[in-house]
Amino acid sequence: MRIRAVRRLEVSKRNLVTVRILSVIVALLTASLVFLAYGLNPLEVYRSIFLNAFATEIGLTESVVRMIPLLLVSSGLALVFRTGFWNIGAEGQLLAGAMASYLLAVELPELSPLILLPALFAVGFVAGAIWGIPPAVLKAKLNVNEVISTLMLYYVLYWVFQHLIHGPWKAREKVGKLTYGGFAHTEVIPEHSQLPLLPGTRIHWPTLIIAVVASVLVYFLLTRTPWGYEMRVVGSNPDAAKAAGISYLKAVTLAMMVSGGLAGLAGVGELCGIQKRFTPEFLSGYGFSGIITAWLGGTNPISLIITNFLYGGLLVGGEYIMITYRLPIGVVDMFNGIILFFVLAGEFFIKYELRREK
Repeated sequence: MRIRAVRRLEVSKRNLVTVRILSVIVALLTASLVFLAYGLNPLEVYRSIFLNAFATEIGLTESVVRMIPLLLVSSGLALVFRTGFWNIGAEGQLLAGAMASYLLAVELPELSPLILLPALFAVGFVAGAIWGIPPAVLKAKLNVNEVISTLMLYYVLYWVFQHLIHGPWKAREKVGKLTYGGFAHTEVIPEHSQLPLLPGTRIHWPTLIIAVVASVLVYFLLTRTPWGYEMRVVGSNPDAAKAAGISYLKAVTLAMMVSGGLAGLAGVGELCGIQKRFTPEFLSGYGFSGIITAWLGGTNPISLIITNFLYGGLLVGGEYIMITYRLPIGVVDMFNGIILFFVLAGEFFIKYELRREK
């Protein structure tokens, strides 16, 4: 007797939800072993995460702050994943959008905010979209593995970014009559290029509105347009798509442009709404965390918003326990990695069922 994995012809919503919930539960149980190894009570740790993320005013607002880039990134990733294309480089596309908006903000400081702020989002979207095109073309024309190409393009841009903030973009500090290079960070962007915030919070509301609208538009694109139909066919059955005359290149390129563009918008929000300048630690891993929330939330805007809000709270709570329980940052990263591993493993049981054969 042997066990064989057979692809499901149809995946029910009940099975989809059940497997994903179980994946998260198993991930939390596995992460509990890490906390036990540090001599901590896992129930107390999870209680601290929940209360500090969702039971306090600052925790709730900070969860929304984390949700904004996650929602933008995961909306694009959920779309491109439906085409069967694995975009692992959203972090690089986010960085591309942030870098493009920084250049616009510092090179054209005289622009009116009414023109500048929309322009910042526009150039951020375009930059992220452009950075998403090469992997799609390489996959369609040369069958280059997209996991490798998207990830490697992230590292290419990351080291260009590090060179710029340690060199040409480094802020020039003035002390008395002396001007020196200072630390590895850029100048703060002009005040009128900074995004408005909700009073008393760090929530940059223009990006929040864009993120919510984008999640709805992605769902509409995928389910109500001919382009979305082609993406779904390419993702579910590439051979059938080819036989029907659907262009794989067109489908994955459009999906990657949307995915990269939305990640670029997240970069604009992070720069102009939160950090205001570049530092070596500018990136917060939203491009990678968005993979988790994209798989959990799917393309439904309501589930995406809920999932990203909860995961944003998880990030806020993770920072709290790192400080309170004096845990190394590697433990928090491991916690996120465990969740990602089991969520992706759960996708196997969504698409396949195990059958015993004699």
